[in-house]
Amino acid sequence: MDQEQEDNKVIKQLNNLPKIEDQQSKALLYEKIDQTMNGVKVAKKYNHYKWFVPSIATAAIAILIVIMIQTGMFNHDQLAEQSNNMRNLDDQEMGTMNTLEDTDEEEELEQDDTGDLEGDVETFDGYQEDESAPSKQLVYYNNQQDFSIYNIAVVDQQNMYAIPISLVDTSSTGEGDPNDVYNRMLTFIDEEEYGVDHFPFDEVEFDFSDDYQTIDMIVADDYQFPQGSSWSESFQEMINFMFADFPADELNLRTGSTDYIDLGAFGEISTLEIEPVHHLAYKLYQYEGNEDNERLLVPIKQNMDSEQFFTIDEAFREMQYDQTDFSITGTIPSNVEFEVDPSDQDLLRIDFASHSLFGDNRMTKEMIESILMTAKSFDFQLVEISIEGDLIQVDEFDLTEPIPVPDGVNPKLLH
Repeated sequence: MDQEQEDNKVIKQLNNLPKIEDQQSKALLYEKIDQTMNGVKVAKKYNHYKWFVPSIATAAIAILIVIMIQTGMFNHDQLAEQSNNMRNLDDQEMGTMNTLEDTDEEEELEQDDTGDLEGDVETFDGYQEDESAPSKQLVYYNNQQDFSIYNIAVVDQQNMYAIPISLVDTSSTGEGDPNDVYNRMLTFIDEEEYGVDHFPFDEVEFDFSDDYQTIDMIVADDYQFPQGSSWSESFQEMINFMFADFPADELNLRTGSTDYIDLGAFGEISTLEIEPVHHLAYKLYQYEGNEDNERLLVPIKQNMDSEQFFTIDEAFREMQYDQTDFSITGTIPSNVEFEVDPSDQDLLRIDFASHSLFGDNRMTKEMIESILMTAKSFDFQLVEISIEGDLIQVDEFDLTEPIPVPDGVNPKLLH
């Protein structure tokens, strides 16, 4: 048989190989192209079968080679050439499979990176919430751990509101050493990150007696307290938050050589009364609304004269209003209806009507946290929160049971 007859026979056998066709309709192909052009990811239906098409071609060629060998169609040179072609095809198959797998992995990573990003979700009164942001706890429960908790305080950037922060010493239980913590407290809070101010506690030393009945605040002789009545009022509130849980009822003030401190508008004072912290409304503070800054619960009094709220209903109504000039946001939607039942001495009940913003989301969680801290300031021990509809769980809060008030606010874990 001459070479031309052999070539014709090979061509004829190649033509008899099974045909591999794309069975999808032109309409479906057009739809996929249109979706891709408009940024819609087309579902991948080939994930488990992407090896099948190239494998059919390989198997067919392998069968053809066996037939040709048996019929003596190939000489040794042709066999060597075909073997090389087979290896090249196998390499191409592997490259195709790797490319498809890499493409799938990249698309899956893209979906993981973007699938949860819904962009900014507008809530109420200009309040913006990024639902993809991590949900930081604004309250702290000690539960069975009994870690030492030390309350410190900072002020907002405009020196209008004292903001309590609970330092949780996870390295100690029961009673730790407040001298160590309070004299290092400025190192625990980054002013830029929190959007707050440490002053007037720069270069201040605290000294606690062994029974905590006496607390001294000691400053250098050249210590300069800032001028202005607002600083004096903020300082008093900060002292209240910091030391209200200690048995001492006053703070002793002195310098290295005097038994008093010049507190600006307060004048020269040797002792400052530690007042109980009661009847406050908790809102949300985030400096300039910057997501890079910490979100903190900030206690608000009834008015600028530092008068406390008379009833908890008044406090909750206050929590519906923003104070944008001070980077403070209300935590209860301004247009939601609710009823409060404070008749039980220990248990507070609050019933909310349904609202489009309520759900297992950060806004509702922060509303609950602010309600719990407000209830605590009114000496309630438990809060029963009911939201019309089928919402029974928000983050860690089970709404089917009364919720205990927290042990701390704006927690910062140490060690």
